[in-house]
Amino acid sequence: MTQAAPAHSELTLTEQELFERLVWFTHVRWGAGVCAVLFMAMGWHLFGVRFDWAWAVAVVAALFACNLVFWLWARRLHRHEAIQKRWMTRLAHAQILCDLLAVAALVHTIGGVENHFIILFLFPMVVASEFFRPRTAYLYATLAAALIHAIGWGEYFFYDSLHHPLEVLPNGPLGEAVPLVAPGAAHHSVFVLQVCFVMTFASYATVFIAASIAGRLRMREEELQAAYHDLRSLEQVKSQFMRKTSHELRAPVGAVQSLLAAAGGQMAADAPGRELVDRAIRRSESMLDLIDDLLRYSRLQRAVAAGRHEPVEMAEIVRAAADLFRAQAEEKNVHLQVQAESAIVPGVRDSLTDLVANLLSNAVRYTPAGGRVEVECGCRDGRALLAVSDTGIGIPKDELPRLFEEFFRGQMAKQTVQHGTGLGLTIVKRVVDMHGGRIGVTSEVGRGTTFRVTFPLCTSRA
Repeated sequence: MTQAAPAHSELTLTEQELFERLVWFTHVRWGAGVCAVLFMAMGWHLFGVRFDWAWAVAVVAALFACNLVFWLWARRLHRHEAIQKRWMTRLAHAQILCDLLAVAALVHTIGGVENHFIILFLFPMVVASEFFRPRTAYLYATLAAALIHAIGWGEYFFYDSLHHPLEVLPNGPLGEAVPLVAPGAAHHSVFVLQVCFVMTFASYATVFIAASIAGRLRMREEELQAAYHDLRSLEQVKSQFMRKTSHELRAPVGAVQSLLAAAGGQMAADAPGRELVDRAIRRSESMLDLIDDLLRYSRLQRAVAAGRHEPVEMAEIVRAAADLFRAQAEEKNVHLQVQAESAIVPGVRDSLTDLVANLLSNAVRYTPAGGRVEVECGCRDGRALLAVSDTGIGIPKDELPRLFEEFFRGQMAKQTVQHGTGLGLTIVKRVVDMHGGRIGVTSEVGRGTTFRVTFPLCTSRA
């Protein structure tokens, strides 16, 4: 069973990041609603603040209901891999409009312009500036200003019917409630004008500052996006070149090796030039190994682009690799021990086979006679674990940071095995990354090396 590649091609990296922020804002909104309820409860019970609690609780409940819709909406888009720019834009508009209306309703039910929490109108302005161009953000600032004026002047002209006073009990629960701010402040035109003017100015100022910062960041993100596309294009060109070159070289090099082997077979062991033919054969074998590694490396690029995973039993791959290298280990008098428990991971079978083969090949190759190579595989705490340990030459600490670089071979490795491609561990690291795993290395010179690979998802056969 295969898994389709995510259909996110219409989004840039910046837009994908913005979608993740939209999802994050739904989680923040849950917390904001809970905090609103806690603040109202603390004000009511600890400080004796009195307000129309029924309407306030109803507003918070409506905010929770809207946020549940947003959360399900975002989850559905992500699950069905239908994240497109137009849907992301609609979700952002819906969230900001919901926030503005919720703040307006909450402020109106808890004192109106008398409530200092009217400053909450500024937070949706920051969000709008981050997700939209300045023109759209200023339109939201205008909407926020209109809501503020509607609250202020609506309560001013219809004070008795619309105003929900914010009061406090200074003498305890049995005392008389008095206005928290100046009595009838919402019925004074100068006070209403002052609050409306200050909040209108603050809304536009917030958008100006936030949009300026977001614009600069957006410009840098677009530059990074362009650089990312350039790097991907170069990577594709490199992969195509490696694949084509390797295919073109393999046939003639293989033919040269066959001819040399045939020539060597017709020569006596002490014949003049036999040593040169044997050296040429070994060189051609090294060239074929390099070509094969280049083909595997370029094949990884196609696997990453396709993104198609299937359930893969790591234990089967480990046992098959051990059978492949057992003869080589016995020839070197190296004891090969395998402990493979069931570990099924979603992945690309050929790539995981290359990973195990490269780790096991290096372990056998760089372990001297009389040494030991151990391979362990299984599920541990819901993760797949692959460990390959040897008692070989080890790796100096100063070479560990460069271990997975392309074509890198350490000095001790070159002295032990003269010929090598330097691509084996690069392939291993790329396979681990494309499967969302991690790889760690512990080594001590002269005592051996252990590679530990973990993959995030694992199931086992009963």
